[in-house]
Amino acid sequence: MILANASINWLAVLACVVTGQLLLTVWFAVIFAVPWARAYGGPTMTKAQHTKEVPGYTYAIGAACVAALAVALSLLRTALDVSGIGPSLALGLLVGLGVFVPMALPAYAFLRRWNAFALGAGSQLALVLALSVVLDLFA
Repeated sequence: MILANASINWLAVLACVVTGQLLLTVWFAVIFAVPWARAYGGPTMTKAQHTKEVPGYTYAIGAACVAALAVALSLLRTALDVSGIGPSLALGLLVGLGVFVPMALPAYAFLRRWNAFALGAGSQLALVLALSVVLDLFA
């Protein structure tokens, strides 16, 4: 695997960051806001309480992590010669189910936070699939 000549499309990375932040905001603040708040704060935690407790800097950290993920996926696409929506989605599934889920599960299992695991792992799988498609669209 030689990546010496791999070029990263930085516009695609920026598009991934925007897409990722939008997807995760909709996932955690709209679709699954109440279950996510309760998964972390207990059965009486409200969406508003949970939102208030999240430090603002975590959004910048999240954006930086999405950028790092986009760069890594871009390099993987180059190394594996992935092109097309189907192969891009297959790569996303491989990374999501083969890397993200197994890495997240032990921590959530130790804490016995199964709902948090389902919501967190689901968001990561959706994220890697979305970024895989965005990168393919910019290829």
